[in-house]
Amino acid sequence: MSREKEFLEYVLSSVLAMVGQSIYILADTYFVARGLGANGLAALNLAIPIYNFINGVGLMLGIGGAARFIVARTVGDKKRSRQIYTTAAACGLLAGLGFALLGIFFVNPIATMLGAKAETYEMTKTYLRTVLLFAPAFISNSIFSAFVKNDGGPKLAMLGMLAGSLFNTIFDYIFIFPLGLGIFGAVLATVFSPIMGIAVLSLHLIRKKSSFYPVKGGFRLAELRRVLSLGLSSLISEITNGIVMIVFNIIILRLAGNAGVAAYGVLANIILVVIAVYNGIAQGVQPLFGRFFATNEREKLRLSYRDALIAVGLASALFYFVTMGFPAQITALFNHENNAEMQRLAVEGFRLYFSSCFFLGFNLLNIMYFVSTAQDLRSQISSLLRGIVLVLPFLLLFSTLFGMTGVWLAMPVSEIAVSLLGVKMLTAKKKQA
Repeated sequence: MSREKEFLEYVLSSVLAMVGQSIYILADTYFVARGLGANGLAALNLAIPIYNFINGVGLMLGIGGAARFIVARTVGDKKRSRQIYTTAAACGLLAGLGFALLGIFFVNPIATMLGAKAETYEMTKTYLRTVLLFAPAFISNSIFSAFVKNDGGPKLAMLGMLAGSLFNTIFDYIFIFPLGLGIFGAVLATVFSPIMGIAVLSLHLIRKKSSFYPVKGGFRLAELRRVLSLGLSSLISEITNGIVMIVFNIIILRLAGNAGVAAYGVLANIILVVIAVYNGIAQGVQPLFGRFFATNEREKLRLSYRDALIAVGLASALFYFVTMGFPAQITALFNHENNAEMQRLAVEGFRLYFSSCFFLGFNLLNIMYFVSTAQDLRSQISSLLRGIVLVLPFLLLFSTLFGMTGVWLAMPVSEIAVSLLGVKMLTAKKKQA
């Protein structure tokens, strides 16, 4: 297969898979807004950061492990490739059990810490407890999917994600409306989705096409350290997304109340789809980055990066057209109570918040490039800067000076600043080569 065809296969499969995964939350948002109104939407938005933390651990072990795995697989080291998977999978299960224990014993203080008030407290608590109890499934699915994709199965990885997403969408409706399960129905559909994904991905092992599987005595502390180092930027991105969402919610509650949080909930969930497409491009090209780096094929590595950047540009043009052209129509899909204040805030937010699209995609692509080419420190610095180091000071400063307008501007300004640094990092690397 030519490099161009391989690029399209990996990237398109990955984008579809990641968009499918983002529908986990987007379907919840739509059906919760329709069935439970602004308070339900606010409760969902307050609980989402916990999903970011869980997903971050899964991505750290999955992407970090897969980056190590593709190098071992490329050079034909089968023993080490299986040790890497065993190490990542075992740590994923242990981390998932840790989250589950939080759901059993500490859900009340977590709900309070996230900002749940009287009208949203019980719904937030229900969502949190259920997601935490199923954390082992979320984390295992992320790890399994990353390894299948890097083991030559991008289409199967895509099908696994889409199967989970389809299940989530259908049963969101069934559980919330015909069965009347409310917020519990929404989260129940979500937590069964990764189980469906794992079932589909298991075909990779059943067909005996796999270069990896768990082996007895395969856990290696040295491999774990390297996996964590390579995957740390993914964990940073997800955890800081969760922390930033919590701070956004607290500031917006003070400035605009539950209507503001509900408006931010619409934007935050739409941006999940945008991020999913950019992550799909970045994670899709990651196996190619890793292989060309391992075999020292610098020209193919450069061309793959160029093609990925073009894909980011095309996706950004589409996002600008939709979010700048139809903010009122998008918001109305989630505003079934016709809350005028929520509508006004969300429409204003769309036109400011989504001005960061291209810079967001550029930054996510650079982080994955740095991970795939063993530039751990650069990936970690970029993730920290765009995740929390810049956006929180901008948020606090701008919200004080400009109110809700400042809230919406904090993210674009942060992404632009990180993009400028990313250009400098890439240029420096090029000069060194």
